[in-house]
Amino acid sequence: MLLDVLRAIKSVRRVHRITVVSADRSVGRIARAAGGHFLWEGKRRGLNKGLRLALRDAAARRATAALILPSDLPVIRPHEIRAFLKRSAGYPMAMNPSKDGAGTNALLLRPPEIIGPSFGRNSFPRHLAIARRKGLSVKVVRMPGISLDVDETRDLARVKRRSIRNETGRLLKAIEAEGTKV
Repeated sequence: MLLDVLRAIKSVRRVHRITVVSADRSVGRIARAAGGHFLWEGKRRGLNKGLRLALRDAAARRATAALILPSDLPVIRPHEIRAFLKRSAGYPMAMNPSKDGAGTNALLLRPPEIIGPSFGRNSFPRHLAIARRKGLSVKVVRMPGISLDVDETRDLARVKRRSIRNETGRLLKAIEAEGTKV
C-alpha cells in the first residue's frame, strides 16, 4: 500500500518533495525506490512524534505547506490528490476524513507547523477542535479514494471489490489465488 500511495503522490506535479518518516529502515528503501526521501525517526517514537519530526524538516527546508497522507490508502489516485489540493486553496488547514468520519486520512497544513498532528482514534474531530482553538479556518474535502483506509479485514474486501490495478490489488488477487478468502 505504501508503494501505491507513493506512486499516486509522485504523479502530482504540485507536490515538490515526498518524505516518508519511519523507524523502520527497510521503509527507506521503498521510499527512495519510488522517488521519495526517507527520514529515519530513530527509536520508535510513535506516529505523531514522527510526523512532528517531518514537519520540522519541511519547515527547515522552507516548505510553504505539508500534506500528510497515511500509507494505508490503497485506492488513492493522483486526480484525487490534485482535487484535494485545489479545493483546499486559500485555507491554512484542510482535511479529508476517513470512511467512518472519525479518522484523518489527509491533513494539509499551511505552513507545515501551524498545528501539531494528533492522529489516532477520533483524530478528525480532534484536529477540528485544535484548529478551532487556534482560530484557523479549515476546509473539509471528501475524496472517496482518500477516505478508504485499511484498518480492519473487512476494509480489504472493500478494496478488492474495486478491482484496482496496483500493488495492493495484485497482492489481494495473489492471496485469493492461494485460497485465502479476503
